[in-house]
Amino acid sequence: MKNIVILGASRAGKSTLTKMICEKYPNYNVIIGDAVRKAFSEILPQNNINNNNGSGMIEDFPKFLAYMFYRSIKICDRKFNYIIDSCDILPEKAKELFEKEDTIIIFLGFPKLTEEEHFYQIKQYQKNTDWTYNKDDDFMKEHVKRWIAKSKYFEKKCKELDIWFVDTSFDREKVLNDTMQILEKIIM
Repeated sequence: MKNIVILGASRAGKSTLTKMICEKYPNYNVIIGDAVRKAFSEILPQNNINNNNGSGMIEDFPKFLAYMFYRSIKICDRKFNYIIDSCDILPEKAKELFEKEDTIIIFLGFPKLTEEEHFYQIKQYQKNTDWTYNKDDDFMKEHVKRWIAKSKYFEKKCKELDIWFVDTSFDREKVLNDTMQILEKIIM
């Protein structure tokens, strides 16, 4: 079986797709980028993992995840497969770090949504376990604006780099089910 790297926009369906894969194929172990970042920020705050001004670990985070991913695969001697679920890696970096024969790279995004549509989707479908649950509207509007722009970038760059991009702008459940059907044919 192939290992899978699921990347892309926040709230695009990465974790949902990861869960779908794990339900069908329980031999996958999951590395969640958000959990790794949260652990670093709380346990090792001196590393400045969330600092975007170039003085922290954020620049090295994709390399760190790739090392952890492939080291885990090697240590378990292929008895398990792995999935990375993260929103912290650009397509060009993903291609550099993860493009290997035994790895599938998938980017998810919602480039066709307006800010209002995405904001409404988050409010309508969020659960109390989602990180967005208790965020105020002003914060969420900035988040929505940033991730729609990133989704458009991901779509364009993935096309240029020949990386699989899944547009979850509309009919997300159907799109993820269709993606799962394609994955089932290429995962082995």
